[in-house]
Parts: sequence; C-alpha cells; structure tokens
Amino acid sequence: MNNDLLLLSGNDIPFTEAQITIHQPTIKEIAYIGEEAFFTGCELINFSKDILPEEDKVNLENKSNFDILIAILRERNAVMQRNRNCVEMVLALIFPVYTINITDKGIELGEQEERHLINNDNFEAFRQIFNMMFSFNKDNKKEYNPGGDLAKKIADKLKKRHQKLAELKEGQNKIDILSRYVSILAVGEHKDMNSLLNLSVYQLFDEFERFKLKMSYDIYFQAKMAGAKDLKEVEDWMKDIHS
Repeated sequence: MNNDLLLLSGNDIPFTEAQITIHQPTIKEIAYIGEEAFFTGCELINFSKDILPEEDKVNLENKSNFDILIAILRERNAVMQRNRNCVEMVLALIFPVYTINITDKGIELGEQEERHLINNDNFEAFRQIFNMMFSFNKDNKKEYNPGGDLAKKIADKLKKRHQKLAELKEGQNKIDILSRYVSILAVGEHKDMNSLLNLSVYQLFDEFERFKLKMSYDIYFQAKMAGAKDLKEVEDWMKDIHS
C-alpha cells in the first residue's frame, strides 16, 4: 500500500484481499482501551519469527508468522489470555462493525450473515496496511513501541514452551506516547485538545513530525536573524516526511 493521501484523510482503508475495509481509529477511540492494551495488541499482531535465534527458526521453518500468532493466541494460560484480549480489542477498533472470533483457521470477522477471514493467504497484506496506518514502518518505531521486549519475551516463551513465564510485561514503563503527543501539540500549536483527540494515529504522527521540523526551523531562523554564526543547517520543514 502506498497512498499517503488516503492515510492522511483518516478514511477507512480498503483491504481488498479480504473484501473488507479497515477503520482508522481516532486517538479518542483508542482511549477506550488505553495505550497499554493498544500497544500490546499491536506488538503481538506484528510478532515475527525473524527475531528468534537461528536454532528456533529451524523448528518453525514450516510455520508462517500467522501460524505462530494463532498458536500464541489460542494458548489458555492467564497471561496469554490477557494479551489475546488486547489483540481482540485492537481488532475491534479497526473492524468496529464486526464480531471477532479467533479460530485455528484464522481471524473471523462476522456481521449478521456476512463473513470475512484473515488467514495465511492475506495476513501479510493486512499487516502491511496495519503498519502503515499506525506508522510502524517509520523511524519512530522504537519510541512508538516503548518497553518493546514483549515480542522478545514471547519468543522466549516459544523457546521454553514447557515453562511458564510469570509476567510477560514485568517492569514495563508506563505507555503514554499518544497522550503526550496530543498534550505537546495542544500547547505548541495553540490548539483545542479535543480536535487533536479526533485525529487518527497516522495524522497525529504526521502533525507531530511536521511540528518538530517547523520548530527547529524557527529556532534556526531566529538565531540567524540575531547574528548567530556557524549554525548547523536544519532540515526543510516542508520536506516529504513520508518517503
């Protein structure tokens, strides 16, 4: 997928492989489940066997990322049940009119008699849209994924399948990326916070990145006008930030 205008519009995104559209939730909608549940669900959906040690990859060479995800979500211990709930809440945000049912066949999306399925055939296409929509493909991924050792601990769980992990997210810091960005932009741009809460994640990150560039440019320009010398050139604040 490569449609910046569609992402910036906040419109629903066609997921043609499953004959369905994906809703871009607003920050206000994400607030219903909270940032911790949101990021936990996102990180699980993005789990990849590429992070596993080579000896573990050999054992899973015939399994896709989707196969592993479904296996993880269908485990019945209390910790993984909680994380499964996070995945289901994220899916409910992006498929708000459908019931979500995770089976051994895949992720079923139902509305009355209508049925759609996310499975091995279309999961990577789904995840490409998912990553673009929530800016996981950008340089801010590390900050956007605070305490990002959940996937590593899941990998550890796969390696130690017969051992129980007491807590997958033990010691994780409070997650407040979205709320912090909203607060910064409300003060920095003199905007009503409620208008920012109605942005999608993609829109919020776009505006925050542009705000940072403009702020750096303004500081540079003011210093130059005041006679400062040997200033380090700053990036053009109007540059393409989605390339």
